Amino acid sequence: MDWSRLEHNYGDASDVPGLLRGCASPDAETASDSLSDLSDSLFHQGGWVCSAASAALPGLVDLAGDLAVHGRRDVVELISWLAGTATEVSERFVDPGWWPALDSVRPRLLALLEDADPAVRRAAISLVADGIRHPESVAMLRCRWTVETDRTTRIDLVFGLGAVVAWSQDEGLRQCLSALLTDDDPLTRLAAVHALAASDPAVATDKVGLLISGVLNADIAQYRESEWIGHGPAALVHKTGSLVLGDPATATAFSLGIARSDDAAKRVAALSHVQQVLSQWRTTSEELLPLLAAHLDDESPEARYRAAALLACVGEQGAPYAEQLIARTTDHGVRDACNARTVGDAAVWALARQHHPGCVPGLVRRLSGSSLGFSYAGSYYDRTIPSLEQPGIGEVLIPLCGHVDALLDAVIARLAKAHCDAILALNLCQVIAAWGPSATAALPVVARFLDDDRVRPSAALAIGALGPAAAGAADGLRRHASEPAAAWALWRTDADPERAVTVLTDLVSRPGLRHTAIALLADLGPEAASCVGDLRTLSRSADDWTRTEAAYALARITGDPTEPVTILTDLAYPLAHGECRPVRIAALCRLADLEATDDRVRELAQAVVDSERRLAYFGGWRTFTEDEQAYTAATTLLVGQSPPNAANTSTHIRFPYLP
Repeated sequence: MDWSRLEHNYGDASDVPGLLRGCASPDAETASDSLSDLSDSLFHQGGWVCSAASAALPGLVDLAGDLAVHGRRDVVELISWLAGTATEVSERFVDPGWWPALDSVRPRLLALLEDADPAVRRAAISLVADGIRHPESVAMLRCRWTVETDRTTRIDLVFGLGAVVAWSQDEGLRQCLSALLTDDDPLTRLAAVHALAASDPAVATDKVGLLISGVLNADIAQYRESEWIGHGPAALVHKTGSLVLGDPATATAFSLGIARSDDAAKRVAALSHVQQVLSQWRTTSEELLPLLAAHLDDESPEARYRAAALLACVGEQGAPYAEQLIARTTDHGVRDACNARTVGDAAVWALARQHHPGCVPGLVRRLSGSSLGFSYAGSYYDRTIPSLEQPGIGEVLIPLCGHVDALLDAVIARLAKAHCDAILALNLCQVIAAWGPSATAALPVVARFLDDDRVRPSAALAIGALGPAAAGAADGLRRHASEPAAAWALWRTDADPERAVTVLTDLVSRPGLRHTAIALLADLGPEAASCVGDLRTLSRSADDWTRTEAAYALARITGDPTEPVTILTDLAYPLAHGECRPVRIAALCRLADLEATDDRVRELAQAVVDSERRLAYFGGWRTFTEDEQAYTAATTLLVGQSPPNAANTSTHIRFPYLP
């Protein structure tokens, strides 16, 4: 075989024969390294079945059946990943040689269900149940059920039979699984619900009591090695909870049930599930917030941290528990050895999200001390990743405009010490920008950063936000007046408005213009009238951010919102169908700024307000703040005024470098 004519994830497959030989090495480390490299080449993250995988399959099966080979279970797992991918992706992503190759080795793969090693049998169950969709697979799995004695493997067989029902619609097999719902063993009952839910999700909702009792009573020794629900309580709770996430009432009931476990690991996992429920559904807070408050006193530091952090996520909805949170601001319990954040850090964050004065002492201590308790800058996670990390310090401070007097000195002192840390400096400059003229005392320190290329845009925006009181920084701004942020600051401080207008309006016709620069033009109003033609062109850009800021600037400059409102409504309207991207929320906020009132805008706003599901693009705590932004903007459009504590800015523009 000419392997160089075949391909895998990293190019031609010339290295595959050597990797297969390495997998058969008598040296365990060599075998493991070779299999890892082979897995990366043939599978990596899935998405397709390459020609090299088809050619390598007979060799992989040889390895799986050779008792002298190290890591046979892992070999079977690799075959299972490939076979599973072939059933999931479009036919065009599967090498034409895969199915003939799989047919030729099917008898040998089915024989692995009778292997002497339970770990190999469990991996084979996963492979056969989902990746080899053939009548012989059904017969062999049924036969194995009648003779299997290993308890964990029997549990995996139940899951496997459920996978078979999902693709075969075998009613006899479904009835056998239904009978297991009354089995004496709670874990078997739990596995039966999982198995039936694979083809009928409503079973999980109907049998939530069995899910709860199964998880609560599951002994980790029974399922740690399971291919389906192994790896510990977190995986067990996550995989079981995912069955009911589509129904808020059932998902809430599951959370409440698991959170009463005597096992700290299961309670922590329950709180992780609570995060998923709250992240999806606006309607579940009333029942779940008391649960979070109760876990502020949990013996587990991780449980206490998660409870406080989730109260931070929900913002002002957590206000009834402010006193409990204040008591936790001095809780030095550390999450774990890999994460030095404390329960107190999360409690301070929660109070800050409520705009509660109880956050101030903790923030001042952290700004003044060696441990900030928050990241220097914010992080962004995919919504599918249930991360729960502290936000950036700037993201915590920006909304606290009502506490500037108490916080400003500490922020200035920390900023003064950040001359060697550009990331922290630019984020603290963003705080000064958001606080506006009330933070004028920060001007001397902020002005120092005008000569730092990394920080200068944020420093200039901060100076501009301070207004005419910051005119003393004009010389530093003039040195960089060709840059949008510095030019805008010259306008806002009234230090050199004519030069600012010239620079900003000249930028519009330049290629590669960033939407952040366009946003600054809106503040010039009619003074930027010369840009109207270019802005109309930009409002038809293929880039949604460019269209958003160009349309908004047009409305502010011309005073006629008619065309811009149509553009912004088109951009934001997918939110009405739950399709969220950051630019769509931004467009909705711009509509609220423009006080748009036409029927289509109100229809959009009503849909956003009425949504039971949260509207967000990012995961973690940002799910909640993005949803708040959308909800606040939609409410403003419907009632005609911003609710209390709506996001504050010192001018009608939204600072381009701020969240």
